[in-house]
Amino acid sequence: MGMRFVIGRAGSGKSTLCLEEIKSRLQESPDGHPLVLLAPEQATFQAELALVSAPGVKGLIRAQVLSFRRLGWRVMQETGGTAGTPIDDLGKKMLLHKLLHKYNQELRLFRQAYDKTGFVDQLHSLVGEWKRHNLTPDDLEGYYRQIGQNLPDSAAALDNKLHDLILVYRRYEEELEREYLDGDSFLTRLAQRAGECGWLADAEVWIDGFNSFTPQERTAVAVLAQHCRSVTLTLTLNRPYAAGEHPGELDLFHPAANAMRKLQEALAERGLPRADVQVLDKGAPPRFAGSPMLAHLERQYEHRLSSARRVYGAAPSEAPQIAVRGAVNRRAEVEAAARQMIALVRDKGCRWQDMAIRLRSLEAYADLLETVFSECGIPYFMDHKRQVLHHPLAELIRSALEAVGGYWPYEAVFRCIKTGFFLPFPEEDDAPRQEDWDAFENYVLMYGIHGRRFLDERSWRLRKLAPLEDTVPEAADEAGAEKAEEETGQAENEADPMIAACARRAIEPLERLQKRLAQAEGAPEMAEALFLLLEELRVPERLELWMQEAVAEGRPEKAREHSQIWELCLDVLDQLAELLDEEPMKPELFARLMETGLDSLRMGLVPPAVDQVLVGTIDRTRSAQVKAVFVLGANDGVLPQKINDDGIIAENEREFLLDQGVPMADSGRRRLLDEQYLIYTVLCAPTDLLYVSYALADEEGKTLLPSEVVKQIGWLLPTVKPTFAEARPHAAMPDADQLEFVASPGRTVADTVAQLREAKQGKSVSPVWILVYNWLLGKAEWRNRLAASSRSLFYFNREEPLSAGTSLLLFGDNLRASVSRMERFAACPFSHFAAYGLRLRERRIYRLEAPDIGQLYHAALSGFARQLSAEQLDWGMLTEEEIILRINGLVDLLSPRLQNEILSSTSRYKYMAHRLKGILSKTSAALAEHARRGAFVPVGLEVGFGPGEELPALVLPLPNGHAMELVGRIDRVDRAYNDKGMLLRIMDYKSSPTMLRLPEVYHGLSLQMLTYLDVVLTHAPLWLGEPAHPAGVLYFHVHNPLLACRNKPNQEEARAAARKQYKTRGLVTADAETVFLMDKSLQEKGGYSDLIPVAMKTDGTFYKSASVATEAGWQKLRTHVRGAVRQIGTDILGGRVEAEPYRLGKKTACAFCPYRPVCSFDPTLAGNKERTMRQYGKNDIWLALEETAPEEQESGRGGISHDGFGR
Repeated sequence: MGMRFVIGRAGSGKSTLCLEEIKSRLQESPDGHPLVLLAPEQATFQAELALVSAPGVKGLIRAQVLSFRRLGWRVMQETGGTAGTPIDDLGKKMLLHKLLHKYNQELRLFRQAYDKTGFVDQLHSLVGEWKRHNLTPDDLEGYYRQIGQNLPDSAAALDNKLHDLILVYRRYEEELEREYLDGDSFLTRLAQRAGECGWLADAEVWIDGFNSFTPQERTAVAVLAQHCRSVTLTLTLNRPYAAGEHPGELDLFHPAANAMRKLQEALAERGLPRADVQVLDKGAPPRFAGSPMLAHLERQYEHRLSSARRVYGAAPSEAPQIAVRGAVNRRAEVEAAARQMIALVRDKGCRWQDMAIRLRSLEAYADLLETVFSECGIPYFMDHKRQVLHHPLAELIRSALEAVGGYWPYEAVFRCIKTGFFLPFPEEDDAPRQEDWDAFENYVLMYGIHGRRFLDERSWRLRKLAPLEDTVPEAADEAGAEKAEEETGQAENEADPMIAACARRAIEPLERLQKRLAQAEGAPEMAEALFLLLEELRVPERLELWMQEAVAEGRPEKAREHSQIWELCLDVLDQLAELLDEEPMKPELFARLMETGLDSLRMGLVPPAVDQVLVGTIDRTRSAQVKAVFVLGANDGVLPQKINDDGIIAENEREFLLDQGVPMADSGRRRLLDEQYLIYTVLCAPTDLLYVSYALADEEGKTLLPSEVVKQIGWLLPTVKPTFAEARPHAAMPDADQLEFVASPGRTVADTVAQLREAKQGKSVSPVWILVYNWLLGKAEWRNRLAASSRSLFYFNREEPLSAGTSLLLFGDNLRASVSRMERFAACPFSHFAAYGLRLRERRIYRLEAPDIGQLYHAALSGFARQLSAEQLDWGMLTEEEIILRINGLVDLLSPRLQNEILSSTSRYKYMAHRLKGILSKTSAALAEHARRGAFVPVGLEVGFGPGEELPALVLPLPNGHAMELVGRIDRVDRAYNDKGMLLRIMDYKSSPTMLRLPEVYHGLSLQMLTYLDVVLTHAPLWLGEPAHPAGVLYFHVHNPLLACRNKPNQEEARAAARKQYKTRGLVTADAETVFLMDKSLQEKGGYSDLIPVAMKTDGTFYKSASVATEAGWQKLRTHVRGAVRQIGTDILGGRVEAEPYRLGKKTACAFCPYRPVCSFDPTLAGNKERTMRQYGKNDIWLALEETAPEEQESGRGGISHDGFGR
C-alpha cells in the first residue's frame, strides 16, 4: 500500500511513465496481479488505444483502462450493491420532474418554474454537483439553518431557493436509495466497500489525465491508496505541494496544485503515510526535444505577464514551430487550417492521427469543420456527445404525440410523415411512394384538412364545386334558391385511391395511438401505446435498412447513429414506465416528459478509425501524443472563455455559500482564472507544430478581436508574426501564397475556375493557375468536374427561343388566349412561358386570398344585378335595408362554394364573411347611386366571349399566317342611348384601387379594358342588333372606405364623403351628352363628379384633369391595342421565352412574380437586362399614338417593337 505523486510540467513524460510501467509489468508476467489505469471517462478510449499500441504489449489480460465510475461498478459487482434498477441521467431528470410535479404545492419559488424549458436540466446539474461534493440533504439542511441567521434581507430569493432545493433533494435521494442504482453514487459505494474487494486490494493503480478532482473522487483516491497494492497519480504541476500549502490565486498551475494539496490532506485524514513525490523536471521536457520554440513557450508561459519573462531569439535558419494566423472569417480560418493539414500530410509525411483540432467551444465551428473537411477529404472525428433530437425516430415520437394530443395540427402530422417511417419497404409494391406522399400533402393543404378532419373519411373524397357565377339563382325567392342548390350542389367523387392509401397508412396508426393513450391510466400503458406504434411502423427494420445504406455510402458514423437510436428511445420508454408507474397521468404530461427525455439524450460514438484527425474542446478531449495541434477560434471572449451565470444558483449566491463553507464547485471567478491552465495544456500538447488562428468577423460580419493569448505568444516569441489567411486567392498575392490554395482537388477546381473568370474579365492571373488548370485536365477523375465548373464562365442566363415546331406543339396553330395572358407576356416572356408553356403553378393553400375575395365580389355583384333584372327592379330604387337583405342572402349562398367552405371553417373566417357582407352592401349602395344619377343600365353581366360563350372570340390574323383568338369574361356591360345611337360602357370590379394608365396600355401592360370595349363594339350588331359607340371604361373599387374627417360629419356629409371614395377610375368619351348620361348632376352645375373621373366647366367643356377621350382617340387606342396583341401573338408563336422583365418607373415585372426561383433573373449577370420602358406624360402618350401610322398598327408593328421595347 502507498501513494506516489508523479508531477511534471507539460510534456515531461508523465503519461509515458505510466504506460512504460504497465508495459514492463505485462512483459514480466502477462497474468499477474491486476493493473488498472484510471483515466477521465471521455479519455478511456484514447488511453486504451495508447496502451494497446505500445511496442511490446501483446495483450491486456492483466491491464484494464477504467474511469472512476466504471471502477466503482466493478467493486460493487464483487462486493454487492448492484441489485437495484440502474438509472441514468435521463431517468434522474424524469424523476426530478415527477417530484417537482408531486410536491408542487410545497414549493415556494419553483412552483411555476419547474415546467420551463431547461429548468430540470439545471436542477439535475446542481444535484449532481452536490453529490460529487459529498453534500447530503442533511448536510445541506444543516448549512441552511446555520447560515439562515447571516442571510441579508436582499437574499430572500436564496432563502426560498434553498428551501425548495432541500425539499426536492431529500425526496430525490429517498427515491434513489429505495430502488435505484445511481452512477453518481458509485464512488461513494467504492469508498465504503473497497476494503471488501479482494481484486482491488491486489491491484496496482495508475491515475493519469486529471487536472483536478471532486471531493467524491478525492475520497476514492484516498481509499485506493489505503487498500491497493500501490497508487500512482500524475499531475501537470511545476512543483510539489504539501497538505495545508495553498497555491497563489494567480498561479498558472492552481487547479493541479490545489488538487495535490487536498489529496495530501485526504491521505492525512485517513492516517496514511505521506505520499512519495517523483518530479519529472530534468532539463527540457522530452516532448519538445526537437522543438525549442515550443519548449520556450512551455517554460515561459507562466511568466508571460511578468517582467521576468524571457524572450526567445530564433536562429535565422530555425524552422518555425509556432504559427499564428488571422482570417477574414471563420470559414476562411477553417479552410486555411485544412490546407495546412493537407500540406503536412503531403509534404512532411504526417498521418492524420498525428494532428488534432482544439477549440474552446465546438458550436461555432462544428458545421464549418464538417463541411470543409468533407470537401477536402480529411478524415476526422468530433469528440462530443450528439443530440438525438435531430434523428428521424426522435422526431417521429415527438410529432406523433403532438399530433394526437394537440388536435391534429397539419404541421405535426406532416413532420411525422416526413420522418420516412411511412415510406414503403422494398417488398411493398403497391404502397404509396414519395411522390404520392407529396401529392397527399398538396391535397391536405388545398382542402384545408386539419384537426378532426384528418379522421373523417369524407375528407379523402375529392369534391367538385360549381363555379360561383353559376350558383346565384335568377330570382331571389326561396324556390329559386332551392333550384340553384339542387342544380349546382357539390358532388362527391370516389376517393382517389392513392390519397386514400396515404390516409390509411399515416392516419390510422396515429388514430390507434390516440385511442390507446386516451384509455391508458398511467405511464406504463402510455409507453406501451407508443411502443405499439413504433412496432406497427416496423421501426427496427427501417433503422436496419438505413444503417445498411449508410455503410454502403461510406458513412460509418451515421450507421452507428441508426444502430444506437432504437435502444436509446426504448430506454426512455422503459424509464418512464418504471419511474412513473404509480402516478396517474394525462397524455399531455406524458408527451412533455417524452420531450424532456429525448431532449436529454446524448449519443456517444467511438471513433470509427484510427488514422483520423481528432476534433474536440480543450476542456474535454484528451488525445495521445500528436505532432501538430491546431487551436482554432482564438478570439477575445472565447479563449479564455467567458463564464456564464446561467444556473439555478446565481454567481453571487454561490460565492456567499462558498464563504459559509458549503462544499460546492468553484465560483465563476475562480473558473475564469483556471482557464489559463487549460490554455497552457493545449498550447503545450504538440511535439512539432502549434497552429493558433482567429477570425476577424463572424457569420454576420460583426468584428471579432484576437484573444489575449495571441498577444502573449507574440511577447514571448517576437519572431512569430501573425499572418493573414485570405478567403480566396487573388492577383495581389505572391505566387507562393497562391500556391498554398492548391491543396485538395475539389476545392482547387473551384479556385481555378474563379481565377479563369478573373482572366476572362481582363484581370491579371498568376501562372500558377494555368499550371493547375493543365494538371487538372490531365487527371481523368477531375477533368469532367473541371469542365462542368468551367461552363459557368460562359453561362448567360438567357433562354434560347423555342423552335417553330415546339411553339406549335405548346400553343397550337391558332393561339387562343386571354387578355391577362397577353399582359403577362408583355411584362416578361419567360413568366408567360412558365405559366402557359411549362404550366407551372404555385401550390394551392386552403386560405382566403385576394383572388378568392375578388371572385366572391364579382359573383355577388353580378348575381345581384341579375336578380334585379329578372325581377324587373330598378337598382336605384332599392332602399339600403333591401340591399343589405339581398346581399346577405347572396353571400350565404355563395360562401359554401368558395375555397371548399372556407368562410364557415373557423370563427375568424365567419367574422370575415360578415365583413364581406358589409363591404358588398356598401358597394351595392354606391352602385345604386350610379343608377339613380345615370341612364346607363346593365345589358350584360359576366359576359363571356369565345367558343361556347355569349359572344364569339375576337379573332385577329397574325403576320405569320396563324391567327389569334382572344377569349375572356367581362364583368359588366352597361348601355344607354343618345342622339348618336347606342352607347356601351365597360365596368370592371376590383378589390384594390386600380387606374387606367395609358402608358401601360401603350406598352401592352394594361390591355384588358380596351380589349373588352373592342369586343363589345365589334360584336354589338350581332349581340344587341345595332352598332354601338364607346362611352367609357371604368374600374370600380369594391371596399368599405374609412373616412378621414376633422369633425364628426352628419349623415349626408358622411354619404357624400363615401361617394368620393367610390369614385370610378378609367376613361370616358369626351362628349357632354354622354357624360350627362353617367352623372346628370354635372348637367345642372358642372364641377367635379364624385361618380366618374370627369370634371366639367359650366360651359360644357372639360377640365384638363378629366380622364376623357374623343371618338378619334378611342379609335387610335383600339387600333393600337390590336396591333400590340398581334405583336404579342406573333412573338409567342415565334418562340420568345427569355427572362426580360419590364421596368416602367418604379414598377417592375419581378415585384410579385412567382417564377423568380425558376428564371434566376439577376441584373448583375451577363445576359440579364430589364426592358426599361419610356414614361409618357398625358399629352405625350396621345402624340405617341398619333405618330404610329394606322397601316403599321393594323399590320402588328405598332406600339410594341420586335425587340420587345415600347416605342
